[in-house]
Amino acid sequence: MTNTPIRNSKLWFALVCIFIQATISPSVTRAQKNAKQLVSEAVIAACRNAEYKTIPELPFRIGDSIPFLISVKFKTFPFDKNTQLVITPEVHFRNKIVPLKTMRFKAVVKPNQYPALNEDSVMASLSRKGNYHFEHEVIFPYELGVESATLEARVTIIEGNISQELPLIRISNKGFSSFTRLLKPSLELMDLNYEREQLCVKEIHTLFYPPNDYELNNILNPSTFNELLKTLKSSREILEIKITSSASPEGEAKNNESLAFKRMEIVNKLIVKELLSRTRNAMSSAEVFENGFITTKWTEQNWDSLLPLIDKKMFPDFPKLNAINSDTVSIKIKQELLAKFVKGHPYLSNSIFPKLRNCSIEILSTPSDQSIINDIELFQNKTLPSSTLCTRLIQMAIAADNDLTAMAIYQFAIKLYPDDFRAHFKIGMMLYNNGKYEDAEKSFQQSSLLNPKSAESKNNLGVVQAILRKFEVSMQNFEMAANQNRPSSTNRAYVSAQLGRFRDALNWFGPEATFNRAICWLGLSQPYQALDILDSIKSGDAMAHYLMAIAGTRINDIALICDQLRKAIAIDIKFRNMAKTEADFNPYRLNPQFREAMKMPPMHLRVDQ
Repeated sequence: MTNTPIRNSKLWFALVCIFIQATISPSVTRAQKNAKQLVSEAVIAACRNAEYKTIPELPFRIGDSIPFLISVKFKTFPFDKNTQLVITPEVHFRNKIVPLKTMRFKAVVKPNQYPALNEDSVMASLSRKGNYHFEHEVIFPYELGVESATLEARVTIIEGNISQELPLIRISNKGFSSFTRLLKPSLELMDLNYEREQLCVKEIHTLFYPPNDYELNNILNPSTFNELLKTLKSSREILEIKITSSASPEGEAKNNESLAFKRMEIVNKLIVKELLSRTRNAMSSAEVFENGFITTKWTEQNWDSLLPLIDKKMFPDFPKLNAINSDTVSIKIKQELLAKFVKGHPYLSNSIFPKLRNCSIEILSTPSDQSIINDIELFQNKTLPSSTLCTRLIQMAIAADNDLTAMAIYQFAIKLYPDDFRAHFKIGMMLYNNGKYEDAEKSFQQSSLLNPKSAESKNNLGVVQAILRKFEVSMQNFEMAANQNRPSSTNRAYVSAQLGRFRDALNWFGPEATFNRAICWLGLSQPYQALDILDSIKSGDAMAHYLMAIAGTRINDIALICDQLRKAIAIDIKFRNMAKTEADFNPYRLNPQFREAMKMPPMHLRVDQ
């Protein structure tokens, strides 16, 4: 009986131990188990210490998208053969997170040790640049505010059946540069080839002059001059004008060249004046002075050019003239002999030489005669025969004096001739001119489908798509137009720059495209070439100063940045607001010189709103 309490106490102690073990052991076991489930510290360290960066270092805006590469370079590679990495880039801005295309790949510790895994080590969305170096292409749709965004990476490590997500890793805090938005639109629309489509009229008016004269009041055929004026004053849509001038071979060549040039110059001034002062279908100065609309050419006439004009039956002394011209004596003696010969033959001076002293004006225009005007009236009265040819309908629409009538005629043409591309094309032109680009795109698409050989349709479709920021398909249409012998360097240059193909754009941009060329050099990370171009622009151009400030960020020249920003803002205050969000200036926001140039208060005086 005396041992019972002891036995009871031992029993009680045993029960307590069992209870403690039952309540404590599970938690210890779970902790131990969880410890085993964590991915290795070496893998975590490798991911955290890897070099993450973008290529280019400061991604720039291309149209409505920002394509760039994310480079991941590991310093060490301590991964087990079953390890996978999932890296999701994210753009953070304005309390918003936009995930980009995910990088997912298997890592290999020693490629030679696991040859079977080599092909499978990199998934389709990833490019291997080396054993420890990977690149990943992403495209970020532009949104307002990304100029000050940060680029983060969310990394998940998977080892066997367990996974662990690491804290966000910073890739870049430089934001997204949008300086390519400053490209000056330079898009070239093409009209139909009116001559090929039989929609135009070609007129040639040749004015003849007395010797040593270039005044229009003294021309030898005033009736031709009056016909020229009538065409210029009419409501016809003039497509192009070619002026060719010449002088007869009499006298010195230098004087003849001067005469021919003066004749051409005076006629050119007359044409410009008449087209700008039209009462119907008046042309703007931009249209009249558009490159290629009026072309001028001086042709040198010699004694050989005289001979084909002579009627041998009317001029029995032709063999003598030909013999003198073919003589092997010096040019000076030949000139004297021919001048003496001409004086004794009035036929040459009165009938032949005036044909060489001329100014010829070739005008390509749309028809606008009375019969077309009558047909337009029949159409408006709804009495135009349905058998009217499509070509005639398009000529009527072109000759119409207002857009409503023209549009109605084109739509009537489409109803009668649904497979003829020309009416769709002309409607596209009208919609484009009225800023209805989505509708214009549909019209040009239809005209291109109906006539795949129409380079003008493809070019104009590309122009509208470029305006709508559909740059990839736009470039495809420009290339097809070029393959059909209607290339446009201007169009391809602009879209190439928007696509980030700056080297191609530089090959196509002409020397006059100074701003766009400078922007291309910036895109190629060649700031000094950009500065050379911008230096050539006259002082006082705010945009030039602003682009020079951006170029200054590429060479880290704070003095240049601030000086050029001050000049830009002094000329136009809007550049101050632009600079506030320009990503290129982000590294300098806290710099006192920069803040002074922007007229912002010093940081210690700044009051947060």
